[in-house]
Amino acid sequence: MGQDTIDRDVVNFFNSGFNGSAPAWVGNLVLIALSLIGSALFSGVIGFEREYHGHAAGLRTHLLVSVGSALIMILSIYGFPSTFQNRDPARLAAQVVPGIGFLGAGTIVQTGTDVKGLTTATTLWVVMAIGLACGSGNFVVAALATLLAYICLVMMRKVEKMLARRNPIVMIVMPSDKPILKDVILIANRYSISIRETQSELVSYQENSAIRITMRCSFATQSSITAFVDEIRFTLRPLELKVSTEPQ
Repeated sequence: MGQDTIDRDVVNFFNSGFNGSAPAWVGNLVLIALSLIGSALFSGVIGFEREYHGHAAGLRTHLLVSVGSALIMILSIYGFPSTFQNRDPARLAAQVVPGIGFLGAGTIVQTGTDVKGLTTATTLWVVMAIGLACGSGNFVVAALATLLAYICLVMMRKVEKMLARRNPIVMIVMPSDKPILKDVILIANRYSISIRETQSELVSYQENSAIRITMRCSFATQSSITAFVDEIRFTLRPLELKVSTEPQ
């Protein structure tokens, strides 16, 4: 990217004190305020989408991550004297990337083959990048990234739901002394359903020992998965049976 961009013109306008009409520190202060406000507005769009769908990391978390990232970027640029030798404004900001990675990892939860929180962890990483962009004065880049991220979250949800219906997750709870996995696979083969992933674990069910089997099915139509689940329910009589078709 060249130096003659809209963002560079905006930054130069403020750093020069509105082209010399005010002291430079006044222009810098206004630019810093715009960077923080811009990071809050852009990340708020993504955070609102996460909050609306009931995710643990919602509006406030995304706002704080982005504003914090913008603040670190601002400190990298303005917080150290220019007389420092070998001064690298990107060095402090670079530490934000692995830090937000640890924060995002805390939102990921795995139960059986069902993994939740991957998208939220990714959006936290994205708003971090948006905050760094705003803090460095790249407002156009931040706006474009926000728009693209929002389109991915909203528009792609319908595509994910459509694909998830073809790959549902079936969870079965059975008494621990009753092995059923072989029978389940035989039933699935009758309906041309492929069992792609399975996970078994011992659990306590109504104070009794039980085994919970979680499996991901593929190449399943709505009618075939319904017939598959009905046959399992009536022939194997599980203690509990659930089918999930939500996108991961």
